[in-house]
Amino acid sequence: MRLTILHTSDLHANLHPWNYFTGIPAEHGLAKLATLIKRVRAASEDPVLLIDSGDTIQGSPLGSYYAQVERVSPHPLAHALNALGYDAFTPGNHDFNFGLQVLQDFIGDLRCPVLCANILRQNGDPLFQPYLIRELAGVRVGLLGLTTPRIDTWERPDYIAGLRFAPLLETARHYLSLLRPQVDVLILILHSGPNQLPPLRTPEHWHNPDRSGWCSNKSLAGENELLALAELDGIDVILSGHTHQTIAGLGGSQALVVQPGYWGSHLSQVSLELERQGSRWQIISKSAQLLSAEGIPPDPELLALTEPYHQATLRYIRQPIGQARSAYSGGLAARLGANPLAELLHQAQLQAVREAGFPAELSLVNICSSAGLSAGPISLQDAYSLTVYDNTLCVLEITGDILRRALEQTAGYFRQLDPNHLPADPAAVVAPEARGYTFDLYHGIDYCFDLTRPVGKRLVTLQFRGQPVEPAQTFRLAINHYRAGGGGGYSMFQEAQTLWISADSIRDFLVYYIHTHSPIQPIYSPNWRLIPDLAKIYFPDCLGRPREHLLVG
Repeated sequence: MRLTILHTSDLHANLHPWNYFTGIPAEHGLAKLATLIKRVRAASEDPVLLIDSGDTIQGSPLGSYYAQVERVSPHPLAHALNALGYDAFTPGNHDFNFGLQVLQDFIGDLRCPVLCANILRQNGDPLFQPYLIRELAGVRVGLLGLTTPRIDTWERPDYIAGLRFAPLLETARHYLSLLRPQVDVLILILHSGPNQLPPLRTPEHWHNPDRSGWCSNKSLAGENELLALAELDGIDVILSGHTHQTIAGLGGSQALVVQPGYWGSHLSQVSLELERQGSRWQIISKSAQLLSAEGIPPDPELLALTEPYHQATLRYIRQPIGQARSAYSGGLAARLGANPLAELLHQAQLQAVREAGFPAELSLVNICSSAGLSAGPISLQDAYSLTVYDNTLCVLEITGDILRRALEQTAGYFRQLDPNHLPADPAAVVAPEARGYTFDLYHGIDYCFDLTRPVGKRLVTLQFRGQPVEPAQTFRLAINHYRAGGGGGYSMFQEAQTLWISADSIRDFLVYYIHTHSPIQPIYSPNWRLIPDLAKIYFPDCLGRPREHLLVG
């Protein structure tokens, strides 16, 4: 008997093959995976399970619209998952981004079990059903759900009030001892990924059991436990998510591990060959593959079912919010030196915290995408393209010591460079394991990174209003809640005092700033630089007009 398990994860509210951030068709989305799902089901005479491991309702303008603008039942994602006949769902951290009520409304619309053993009420009872045992053609299959416990670090406290998040390994061991004797197959539905990464992250490189060349992905403690969970006795398959990797088998692990990328880029397919031996079924072989959405036509039935949601989202994001007098460059160009796009984000944050009664001397922002702004009309879609994540805004009170450590962490975004032998491709100056969302740009201080030095020793200048920053000196910092909680490896911010957390998202503040300051003009304060000066070397015409004196605090 062959048991097939199909698995999606990190859909991030991508139903149609459409990129709402760029406004063009895309090679991802659940509608494309629906075609693959139906093909596999049609070709199989034996049972097929379909499971999702979270980060499902947040991450695209469609997700935001149906959480914050128009609440409908069933939720668009629940409608789609129900239509495809999902067998189980485990929530991810981003599913909490709109608050527990939005998540519970979505779950209430689902027609499949919601499994998660390590999200607990204060009395220790699980918030959701911890596990499920299904009998399929006589085979007893156990499904156990777990999610990353660092939701307690990233999420707004009022969004998770009354909840606590138990450690993954401890919870897994507890339930394994209960479940394993009762089942023939044990599947872990896991919203957590590896805490180390191979130098190249194609499925083939995950197969290599030699991990000597792997590097840390700078997870928070307990955030990503996939590698450790894969070594536990008793787990046959791990359907993982969270880290957006493409994994179809993990070399050297006991469990068969899959992870299908993100936004509906891939569908995991696990095949288990089973044979009856006495009173139990035994797995005699197992295999995994990732089915790519690229080139796959979307399923017409799911397209038709979700078309009203798609059209409503397009109308929403195409509404105008202002004008830009000139273009703003984004992407890597905006990470190589002080620039107008970062300044626009800074000014939106500084205005927001000032109006909230918590004026800040410093601001921290990220350039998370390749998007910029063109001269002319600005739409809500443009604001989404600049603020991909639904982060809220915080004000922290930090010390000069925290600031210095955070800056050194940021400088690790780059490789160590020889100014006489710079690569022709500017992307090659970035460290292989680095991601755009881990590089922070600051307003309110003057600083310089010397990239000819090793990581940890690159901050050569740090001043506030013309004076060196002292370790015990305190500042108010406007910062997104993900980074404030230590996300991206910035655990030093967990030492800071939180003074204020916004109810609205940073995107909301950006939209308000553009609307109230339109037409906006690209200006910036040249308060930080790199050695060598990569912005001038690679993008000499992208920065716009500097201005020495801009609003601070």
